[in-house]
Amino acid sequence: MANTTKASGGRSRSFGGCVTCRNRHMKCDETRPSCLICSQAGFTCGGYEKNIFFNLGDSSSDGATRFRRPVLTEKERQSMSGWLTTTVPPRLAMHTLALIDEQCEESPETEEIQISRGPFGAFRVVAPQPIQADTSFADECGAAESEQDFTILVDSLPTPPELEFENEEYPVPPDLAVTPRTQNLFDTYLDSSTSALSSMMMDPWGLALGSDRIEELLDDAELDTSTSLAEFLPQTTTAPIQLDSSFDCQIPTLPHEGALSYGFGNTVPQDAVFLLKYYSTTFLKLLTPLCHSKTPWHVLFVPHSKGCLAALTLGEDIDSASLCAFQGTLAISAFSLGRTSQSSMWIEQAKSYKSQARESARLMLAKAYDVPKAAKYKSILIALLTMVQLAMMSGDSEQIDCYLLETEKFIRLKGLNRKKSRKVRLLHHCYVFERMFHESIFVSGINGAHRRHVYKTIQSSAAARYSLDSISFYSETWINLDEGMRRIKGKVEGENDLHLEFPGVWNSTLYPEIFGTSEIYMTMLSMTIRLGQQKDMGEKEGSLSLKEFLRRAKSLETCIHQLKTLNHTKNQSTTNQPNMEEILQAMQHALLIYFYRRIYDMDGALLQQSVVSVHDCLMRFGTLDSEVAFGSARLIWPAFIAACEAEDPSVQRSFLQWFEDSATSSGMRSFEHMKSRLEWIWQQKATANGTSVSWLELMQGEVQIIHAD
Repeated sequence: MANTTKASGGRSRSFGGCVTCRNRHMKCDETRPSCLICSQAGFTCGGYEKNIFFNLGDSSSDGATRFRRPVLTEKERQSMSGWLTTTVPPRLAMHTLALIDEQCEESPETEEIQISRGPFGAFRVVAPQPIQADTSFADECGAAESEQDFTILVDSLPTPPELEFENEEYPVPPDLAVTPRTQNLFDTYLDSSTSALSSMMMDPWGLALGSDRIEELLDDAELDTSTSLAEFLPQTTTAPIQLDSSFDCQIPTLPHEGALSYGFGNTVPQDAVFLLKYYSTTFLKLLTPLCHSKTPWHVLFVPHSKGCLAALTLGEDIDSASLCAFQGTLAISAFSLGRTSQSSMWIEQAKSYKSQARESARLMLAKAYDVPKAAKYKSILIALLTMVQLAMMSGDSEQIDCYLLETEKFIRLKGLNRKKSRKVRLLHHCYVFERMFHESIFVSGINGAHRRHVYKTIQSSAAARYSLDSISFYSETWINLDEGMRRIKGKVEGENDLHLEFPGVWNSTLYPEIFGTSEIYMTMLSMTIRLGQQKDMGEKEGSLSLKEFLRRAKSLETCIHQLKTLNHTKNQSTTNQPNMEEILQAMQHALLIYFYRRIYDMDGALLQQSVVSVHDCLMRFGTLDSEVAFGSARLIWPAFIAACEAEDPSVQRSFLQWFEDSATSSGMRSFEHMKSRLEWIWQQKATANGTSVSWLELMQGEVQIIHAD
């Protein structure tokens, strides 16, 4: 029994061991000059000569049974190797695999696909067809692995001398199941002559390569200039969307494109590892109120930047979108470090990174709509949202508006008509969240030239039909809110109603998971912004009648109050994070204040109770332990909305102190920027000679306060 067990165990499949033990399929102890296993068994040890050779000559020589014959000649093997490196240059191999992966991801799950790009390929079989006794072999093919198919086919073929490449049929054993691609290759092989084998191996898919596009992507790659990438790259062709030079988001003029293709000159910034660590462990606490590591920044932004760092460490070239995200992340961390530690060195380093990131962003936007695309969809979105964060660090509302508009244009033109993975939807949610709060207070630039240009570009594109909401924040239709709030949104509406124009419940929303707030809250804010836009139209053509406006306003007011009651009950029963509860309460009170100011233009004295409620939330939030005070950046909007209406001098001073302390602890210039705006608004109100003036009216004609960063 012991011998049986030992013999049936795992054995080495290498060339180790003597000839006798290998023939007996025994484990050899490899004792020199002869093994003890053979001696104990009474066999003559055959020695340790490795006599397996490739026979390139006469197969009838002695010991031919121990020879292995190459399937292809030396010339054919060289031809095949040349074809592999020609169809897919080594530096383009990862790009090719990424294209296949993305095409598979974008295709419907119920659709059978077969993709071939050079030597790489992928296929999907939705459901195998039932095998019929009288069907041909092609109908009996199942979804077998390509490598297994090739092994089965090679084993079933006769040896090369027995093959006669005549015009005759070579039936395939009916019990074999191969993929369509393998079947086509097999048929091609059998239908070819021996003399044509080389050409078949060189170009079985009829691919053509060209140097024009490759030179654009790889710069110095030396490739065959007689061919084209027409079949190797995506086939969709659309007119490129040009970025108007007049709308440059205040980004400096770029040097020659080649200067950016290598980023930092293939060198890794010495402080990159430290800054990325700071970003992931310290700065990200400001962005999310949830104490977990599954936020979009943890699962998308940080890994993306780490991947860029790894690529630069290995001396690889990365696209401008990835470079923009990487440089922007370093700039954010450096700014935060510089301001919290009062270090001029970090501030100067941050300015350098910011300049590089803006240059990369310009190059990225110039190529974002090229076909074939120069960077992946998610990479460009991550880069744009990183630039939004960087603009928030600098407190530059013009830059924030610029990058949010470019993000909207990119999503509407390239994102709404595609299959949206969870990661893509996470990025879309991040954009909409930032855009809503920015749109509610950026009233001075709603008719800017850049915004008009973006809207015109979207409206003139064929992709505009995928946007279910209006491109601008004007609602042409108004759904009954009593019924609409109970309506269940479908998948397409939930994903393509980008700015939440239509009320309803979407079960797959990600706002609670990312920000801890409900999509209904975001919808109420969106509808308030839209109704405010209708109010600003006044007596213009297409504006609402007073009766219709008041009907919509009353309906929206009722829903906001119902949302407040719902959130209060939910917070008491489910919220176990003190910081989350304070943030939600502050946001709810601020939404009421914003609604009454934006829609009814109510007297500030009637809003003081809600102002004090927001103030108390901020004070309670500030007393929490720093380890659990996540998401302080999410309090900028409710704090600003409430502070604009504050009339008590002591409350005003308390708000100013909160903004100052938050700016000091976070390093975000947005806190200082809002503090400066508040002081300016209160000063203008104090000098209004008794005239009632709101912060909205003041900001519509405000001269922007731009800081040096």
